[in-house]
Amino acid sequence: MRTLDDDDLRAIAAAADYLENPKFLMRVADMVGRPAEALLRRLPKSAHAAVTKAVDAAMHKALDLAISTLALEHNSSPSAHTAGAAALGAASGFFGLPGLAVELPLSTAVMLRSIAAIARREGADLSDPAVRLECLTVLALGSHLPAPIDAVVEGDALDGSAMDSAYWTARIGLALALKQAAAHVGSSAARLTATELAKGGGGAVIAQLLAKIGARFEIVVSEKAVAQSVPLIGAVAGAALNGAFAEHFNTVAEHHFRLRRLEKQCGLAAVRRAYAQATEQRTQRQDDAAALRARARLAGRR
Repeated sequence: MRTLDDDDLRAIAAAADYLENPKFLMRVADMVGRPAEALLRRLPKSAHAAVTKAVDAAMHKALDLAISTLALEHNSSPSAHTAGAAALGAASGFFGLPGLAVELPLSTAVMLRSIAAIARREGADLSDPAVRLECLTVLALGSHLPAPIDAVVEGDALDGSAMDSAYWTARIGLALALKQAAAHVGSSAARLTATELAKGGGGAVIAQLLAKIGARFEIVVSEKAVAQSVPLIGAVAGAALNGAFAEHFNTVAEHHFRLRRLEKQCGLAAVRRAYAQATEQRTQRQDDAAALRARARLAGRR
């Protein structure tokens, strides 16, 4: 097992910078021209049920893909998948929020292909059901909000280096459900659909994993839905929005599977410590910058 080098540490620092503060909501705010807080307040209560329904459909379609064809070789690149998601956004842009029910399952499937391509590029073995389902969990790692911890696997309990991390909190919270679901998928006949798997003896563990992923994915989808609720967003804006949506999850996948590769090469504990150090350094830089701005404002008033 090798030691982390400077390139590894830079990669971990870049991962911590993005995964602890995902940029999708800020990009949506820039597109619509409103602050993030105003965007999140804009989604009407009546729309939340529609978003939840669309997310549920997207989760089941993504699961079908993960357990059937995701391991097959594909020559297309993540950028091609982003373009495909953008095209779907252009088609649905004229329909606003009502178009989400049709568009989201399709764009999620396209994004999952892209996530799988990134995982393969980082050395992940997509013939392993656990890896294919881990591609699906990337959709739960793109939220800026931490998820509650209700289950951890042996040897992966939270320690001081993970307590304040949204990424590690989400990842560890998914660990047991992912392990159980992968065991069920691996022991099932090939090419079963999500519905067929749910009818089997392990249907509860599949449902639990989808619920955990869906709850966090819905946060990001709600941010997307806010922008789509703007009247006459149009095809061009719809394409840009979906392109940003897909690019966001591509970035999450790149950082996640790069961290996973480094964990195999250098050890989980070493990567987690380096990640925690990078997070602390980033927080210190932000605090220092805030202090400088405060002093500048105070000096300007004198």
